[in-house]
Amino acid sequence: MKKYILITIFAILLSACSSTSSNFVNVSLPNFKPQVPTKIEPIQSNVKISLEPINIEQNNNYSDYFENSVLKLRIEKEIDLLKENLEEQIKTIALLAGYEIDDKQPDYKLKTTVNIYIEEKEIQQANELLGGDFIDSKLGIAFKANSEFINVYDPKNKTDMSSNTKLDSLINLTYPIKSDDGIGMFKTSISSVPTQLNKGLERPAFEIDKSFLAFYKHFLNTLYSNLPKALDLGKPSIKDTQEFNEFNTQDFEEQNADKIDPNTDNDEEKYPQKNDDGVIIFE
Repeated sequence: MKKYILITIFAILLSACSSTSSNFVNVSLPNFKPQVPTKIEPIQSNVKISLEPINIEQNNNYSDYFENSVLKLRIEKEIDLLKENLEEQIKTIALLAGYEIDDKQPDYKLKTTVNIYIEEKEIQQANELLGGDFIDSKLGIAFKANSEFINVYDPKNKTDMSSNTKLDSLINLTYPIKSDDGIGMFKTSISSVPTQLNKGLERPAFEIDKSFLAFYKHFLNTLYSNLPKALDLGKPSIKDTQEFNEFNTQDFEEQNADKIDPNTDNDEEKYPQKNDDGVIIFE
């Protein structure tokens, strides 16, 4: 009898160890492939452009549980990769449009802001006797980008280009969280590596990756199609503007010449006179 009990205990321990070691799956990060030709034939336009670093703004509405999850770590890494690859592709698009990259004395500049909205809904906490606590929820992701192509010498003269994408539907999530519940070796281990996910998160990760890639492609296609061509614009004219604190005496004299009284030497007409009694007479 004792023999069977020992065998049963051993089997349970072996199962627990096997379960722990196979709790994770490796899922690579999305590949942001170039969306425009990589071979560039230089165009001698002599039109210069400055490309400002992309400004990423996040508007998050999710639980503290998701904040500490491996999916959140993965999303942060994807945002870094998105920014890096977008900036490389924007440079390529600008060169294809005939511009010379010059951050010191540009004729035009391109400013881009990307807003990323992440929202977690229908959050429910559940528990497994051996595995511990986990969260069931739904996740939504949306992207909104705006690029401004600005004439440096006339900032009011600019072209706006926008690109928006979002998931077609919410992503169903089930992810483990840290808790005191569960039994030691049976508790679900939580990954802290963006490419190493807990089993069951492969599908959500794929949907999140797909949303990033969809925005990446849509944004670059929009920019490529709408960025003005350097040869069409040419170099902008520099307006001869005069600062408010500059004073041109020649212009002042010319503008006020017709306002000067030609009879300025006639003091009798300008000033009141006195009679012999000391009374002031106004004429």
